Amino acid sequence: MGILKTRFGRRYLLLAMAIFLTTACHQAISQKSDLSLKPAVECRVIQHEFGETCVPLKPRRIVALDTNVNLDPLIALGIEPIGYASDNVGGQENIASVSLDDLKGATNVGHIQGPSLEKVLMLKPDLILATEYHPYQLLSAIAPAVPVPSPNLDAPGNEAFFKENLRYVAKVLGKDTKAKEVLSQYQKRIADLRKRLGNQLEKLEVSVIYYIHGLVYTPAKNYDATADVLIDLGVRYKLPPSGAIVSIETIEEYNTDALFIINLERKSLSFFLQHPLFSRLKAAKNHRVYLVTPERWDNRGFLGANQVLDDLEKYLVDSL
Repeated sequence: MGILKTRFGRRYLLLAMAIFLTTACHQAISQKSDLSLKPAVECRVIQHEFGETCVPLKPRRIVALDTNVNLDPLIALGIEPIGYASDNVGGQENIASVSLDDLKGATNVGHIQGPSLEKVLMLKPDLILATEYHPYQLLSAIAPAVPVPSPNLDAPGNEAFFKENLRYVAKVLGKDTKAKEVLSQYQKRIADLRKRLGNQLEKLEVSVIYYIHGLVYTPAKNYDATADVLIDLGVRYKLPPSGAIVSIETIEEYNTDALFIINLERKSLSFFLQHPLFSRLKAAKNHRVYLVTPERWDNRGFLGANQVLDDLEKYLVDSL
């Protein structure tokens, strides 16, 4: 273990030295030129928890290092990155609510928890969108870097994270008008779906649970897009204490008209319908238990919110 730690430390030390030398050489070359003949580079100053970053007014080579926190809103604003980090679920690449079609030509720079700084450096970005968990000092030596705030269950606030997140990324990129447009489109979708559901909004009560290894928990308000979409929609939504993982024995708390199960274990529908506890639920008796994938429902981004809306329309309206 000591050898591994030493190798790991040396790797990042060497990388830091390489980044330092690269940027130092660039600065030395720049200093040889007559700066008095050139106007100062215009930029947008963004304040964040590590200080401030001077972001180019029109960045064209953006690397996004978190699928939910900055890749999702980037795509939602109509901007294609040159590099991105992804998650890995069951040995498969996972980019949350983002489609691979939106990333054609972009380079995967590694896992969201430990992206390859070498790959980021080779892409020559002019902006890096990171989180507070990434090595800000090393990233900012490569290019202007902004740590986009991550969702925080303990933070005060009444607005859905996916909306605040979209606005923040839009502010960084100078895309405030575009953010207003896509948020307006979302609100229109909410209004249209409410109209289609009609009186069912007052009558229908739904629950959403994660299920894994005999344990259940619920999406959290102001954190998971799923919970906030249901709240925006105005449907009667059973929301026991969010985030608390409890035994399947408590499933009676979710005895509602419709039950959405975020199927983390990829169980079949028959597994739940034949389960002695699930089978007693009203939703099971009325054939209104719906399995949904974590790729679509376990997300915190704006694109993910729209995917949840797609499924709610499919299951709630089409089954009336």
